[in-house]
Amino acid sequence: LLSLGIALSASSCWMGPWPAGEMDEAQVGFLYVGPVGDHGWTKAHDVGREYLEANLDDVTTQYQPSVIPADAVGVMEEFIAGGDNVLITTSFDFLSATQTAAANYPDANFLNCSGFVSSPNLGSYFGRMYQVWYLAGIVAGHMTEQSGSDQIGVVGPVVIPETVRHLNALTLGAQSVNPDVTVHVEWIHAWFDIEQEPVVTENLIIAGADVIVSKTDTTIPLETVDGLSETTDYPYPIFSIGYDNEDSCSFAPDTCLTAPYWNWGPLYSRLVQQMLDGTWDPHAKVWDQVKIDAEESTVYLAPINDKVPTSVVMQVEETFAMLAEPENGHFPFVGSLYDAEGDRRQSSDEEMSDDDLLRMCWYVQGVVDETGAPAEVPGGCGGDY
Repeated sequence: LLSLGIALSASSCWMGPWPAGEMDEAQVGFLYVGPVGDHGWTKAHDVGREYLEANLDDVTTQYQPSVIPADAVGVMEEFIAGGDNVLITTSFDFLSATQTAAANYPDANFLNCSGFVSSPNLGSYFGRMYQVWYLAGIVAGHMTEQSGSDQIGVVGPVVIPETVRHLNALTLGAQSVNPDVTVHVEWIHAWFDIEQEPVVTENLIIAGADVIVSKTDTTIPLETVDGLSETTDYPYPIFSIGYDNEDSCSFAPDTCLTAPYWNWGPLYSRLVQQMLDGTWDPHAKVWDQVKIDAEESTVYLAPINDKVPTSVVMQVEETFAMLAEPENGHFPFVGSLYDAEGDRRQSSDEEMSDDDLLRMCWYVQGVVDETGAPAEVPGGCGGDY
């Protein structure tokens, strides 16, 4: 937090020009936290990298998968030694290393995903994925009401404000169509864990959830639900909701309802083109809200399963159009909000700020633990409780 404060203070005092003007070419090096084959977060970024290289002239790319934060500076130094002049670090985990490299190599440009820190040659980027999780909540809320369970289970990865924010948006979306719904999250405290994920998925179903939401970087929860659905051990149909990639539901076509997904390519192309043109502003906040056009939107919702009623699909489409309006970038975190304990966190005439969203470490009302009591965000979230 101290280093973040220093970085923010330094960036706010910067009054000079942006880094060197136009680039003749961009050699872009990507740092990934996981393997490209995870079919999760890293896969989505790699699809964006391929889009960037295919759609812009004078751009070449390379990447290094499964980088740990301690090695990130060294990897960037190797890329720069090989001629790369743009470095993109695709995780908040790399923020500190990216700041260090940007300070050491002022002639290169740096982009960090979700860090929201800037300097003369360091910018950030992200998408307002919480808006799409609200839409997914509408689908989940309808389907669990239809079965009579009124329970949604979430396989949670690492506890940070981002994952808590998405969980809360899912809950608010479900509550908007089903006030009786409760959401139970079990955290595995890892972005993926091939041993824990199927166990936690089955435990959530046994506890009563009939819609399982996967927030991990794999499709294991989806495939687990698909396999369990073939048994006759449950009194109601069970479904899942995927994440990260548009085709996530292809791994569980019978039971996966839809998937919020990332579409990084247009955003990468926009920012790198600005660097080529000499117009890139590293201090500009890049936190894209949804757009109607799937080809241009950084965040989107995959096609909805035919098992979802047409009326629900139409409701999602209508809500999607509302979310895309410029004035609705903070929705659903507007108006009265209560936490899991029932205490008011925001009044009817208030709207949550970006800073509040980025520090959200409390659950909205309706998030419960395994006993049905109000749940508490585990320690270590790194924001405001």
